[in-house]
Amino acid sequence: MEQFVAALKGQDTEAFEVLFHTYYAQLVRFAEGILFDPQQAEDTVQALFVYLWENPEKANITTSAKAYLYRAVHNRCLNQIKSIRVLDKNLLLYQQALINSGQPDVALYPEKENRLGQALSQLPERMAKIFRMKYLEEKKLKDIADHMGISENTVKTQLLRAKEKLRKMLTVILWYILVP
Repeated sequence: MEQFVAALKGQDTEAFEVLFHTYYAQLVRFAEGILFDPQQAEDTVQALFVYLWENPEKANITTSAKAYLYRAVHNRCLNQIKSIRVLDKNLLLYQQALINSGQPDVALYPEKENRLGQALSQLPERMAKIFRMKYLEEKKLKDIADHMGISENTVKTQLLRAKEKLRKMLTVILWYILVP
């Protein structure tokens, strides 16, 4: 741990490089297991190491280097999931508002109303049902889990995977909606 602290304080560049090369790949795999996005996982771990190098005084290290790095990556991943959830919900609400507003734009392009439904129909049946219950019916995770006879963690995993798949499918569609 002392080497890690010294490396962070900028006293030992080689020790920091050894630390980076020792844990980088493991941390990326760990982050990928949380985020389900290899590029985002890699960016998260890189950003952590850059932050630690540039702000060594802000690192409050009371455990081993490995434990500290894993906890830091875990927390950063959770923060990303929270921000993705807010963005996803805002985009969905915006799309619903456009559809429900009866604006001429939506009336001229009725296919916009069906885009989300089409994207959802491409998901596996159970995943789509969980997504609809959570975001369109606004049910709680516990209620969804009870209704479907699965654990809350399974619901969370299915929602994360559904959002990732929908994000890929709807990127072009949402751009089309947001920039008519």
